[in-house]
Amino acid sequence: MLCERCKRRPAVNEMVINEDGVPVTRKLCRTCAFEVMTGYVPVVKRCPTCQMTQHALRQTRKAGCTTCYTVFRDDLLKMTRQYQQGHDHHVGSIPNLLRTPDERIEERLVKLAGELEQAVEQEDYERAARIKKEMIQLKGQGEA
Repeated sequence: MLCERCKRRPAVNEMVINEDGVPVTRKLCRTCAFEVMTGYVPVVKRCPTCQMTQHALRQTRKAGCTTCYTVFRDDLLKMTRQYQQGHDHHVGSIPNLLRTPDERIEERLVKLAGELEQAVEQEDYERAARIKKEMIQLKGQGEA
């Protein structure tokens, strides 16, 4: 049987505790029994639904249930910023099917601008002319 207080460790002690002036018998683990007897109340953030602790969230880096997203919001945002280079939303590539044609054209123009600059630096003016022509065609498609 699990401890009625922490719901994590096996209950080994049975104690009578006054809750709102009413004596109630509780089955507790050693740690919780010690905390109740000494009056120690640990400051541990815990999800009321799945009983996941802040420490467990940091170890697994996964929320236990939907309520965890509300309870551990600040911790989850901090973890997300660590993975997303300071952003608190997803930063990364977008699948081609989700990108609009304008986004694809803009991305291609940026790539061609880099190639154009490289061609001019290498004094390959024929290649630079072809790239410039392709850029003009793409700009025309984007406006249409």
